[in-house]
Amino acid sequence: MPTSSPDFAIEADGISRSFDCTPALSNFTLRVSRGTIYGFLGRNGAGKTTALKIIAGLIKPDKGSVRVLGTDPFEFTTEDRQRVGYLSEKQILPTGMRVGNLFAFCAPFYPGWDQALVDRLLASFRIDRCKRIGALSQGAQRQVAFILALAQRPELLLLDEPASTLDVVARREFLDEILDLLRRGGPTVFLSSHILSDIERVADHIGILADGALKISEPLDRLKDTIKRVRFYDFNRDPGSFAVPGAFRSERSGREWLVILRLEDPAQLDAPLRSWGARYEIQDLNLEDIFVEISHH
Repeated sequence: MPTSSPDFAIEADGISRSFDCTPALSNFTLRVSRGTIYGFLGRNGAGKTTALKIIAGLIKPDKGSVRVLGTDPFEFTTEDRQRVGYLSEKQILPTGMRVGNLFAFCAPFYPGWDQALVDRLLASFRIDRCKRIGALSQGAQRQVAFILALAQRPELLLLDEPASTLDVVARREFLDEILDLLRRGGPTVFLSSHILSDIERVADHIGILADGALKISEPLDRLKDTIKRVRFYDFNRDPGSFAVPGAFRSERSGREWLVILRLEDPAQLDAPLRSWGARYEIQDLNLEDIFVEISHH
C-alpha cells in the first residue's frame, strides 16, 4: 500500500469493484486535500455511490487500497469512525422516534458532539424536535440526517446526494451551512450530487467519474478557465474535414464548427487557423456544460 500523506483526507489507489461480474469501478484513483470541498460528479451508474461506500468502509474493493484520514477504513477503531461523518444516499432513520430523542440517543457516542449546533440547525431548518421522524417530510428527514452527521464534529464529511429531496430554499440553507462550516475551520467535505449548480456554488475542487474511473480531478477555477467552446467561422475553403487535435467534441453547423477543448493558451489555435484561414470566438462554459462534454468523451 502506498505511503499515506498527511496532506490528504482521502487517498484511493487503483480501486476496482464489480457486482455480479459487472464493473462499477476500474482502476479508480483519487486524492482529496484536507480542508477542501470536493465535488464528486458522475452520471447515474458511473460508480459514485460505490466509491463513497468504499471510502466510508462499508464495502471492500476487489483490488486497490484506500486510506481515510491516514488509516485504512476497514481497520477503523471506534475513535477513527468518530472522525468521519457519513450521509448516505438513502439514509434510514428510526421513524418511530421523536427528533429530540434521536439526537439525545446519539450524543453520548461522540465525544465532540455539538449540541449547540444541533439546536441552531433545528431552529434554522424549522424542525420540531417533538415530532416523530416518520411525521416529517422527506426533505425534513434529510435535514435531520444532515444535522446528525454535522453534530459529530467530524474531520471528514461524506455526503451522497444530500440535497436530493430538498426544495430550492432548503437547498440554499444547506449549502450555506456547508460554507459556514469551512469558514469556521470545519471538516473536509466530499460531496456527491447530481445538482450541478449546487456543486458549482460551494466546491473548490471537482472530480468527474466516467466508466468507473476518474477522468478529471482539479480545482473548479482551473476547469472553468481552461475548458472552452470555440466557434470557428469565415473559413477560406470548405471546412468539411476541419479538426482540432485533442478536442472533446466537434460539431459542424453549415460553414461553422463548434469545438469543445482544453484551451490552456489561445496560441494552441494558431496551427488550425493558419491551415484553414478561419476566425474564432472563445465562449465560456458553466460546470454543467463541462460535465456533459467530459462524461460523454
